[in-house]
Amino acid sequence: MNSKTMKIAEDADFLTIECPNSNPSAKSIINREKLIINGKESQIDHGQGNRKKFSLKLSADGETMTIKSVVYFMNGTPYHPNVKEQAYTNVTEVWKLSNNGKTITVQSIAKSNIWDGERSWKTVFEKTK
Repeated sequence: MNSKTMKIAEDADFLTIECPNSNPSAKSIINREKLIINGKESQIDHGQGNRKKFSLKLSADGETMTIKSVVYFMNGTPYHPNVKEQAYTNVTEVWKLSNNGKTITVQSIAKSNIWDGERSWKTVFEKTK
């Protein structure tokens, strides 16, 4: 959730989430993820050991959705920056649309093999259109 804006489009079986890419060396200026609603895992391969696996599940009451993802990336090793090793971050995001439909709150929890413990944060997106 590095982006300050996003565009969400809903289809019968999936959601598409588009966010501006914050990485200046990225091939695309827009990150686009297509999440299948039934919980089936999807994957994006960015090349050079960088990829993301993710799935989406809706709550039984339809009030929230949970996105679980694992982001794999190549990371420099301490004291040997030219030696890369596979790193990963597990992220669980719980998305909740407000009653008036004007905000989406995303509560995130992440754990990685490159830092100790768990990290959590909350992001609130406001509807602009």
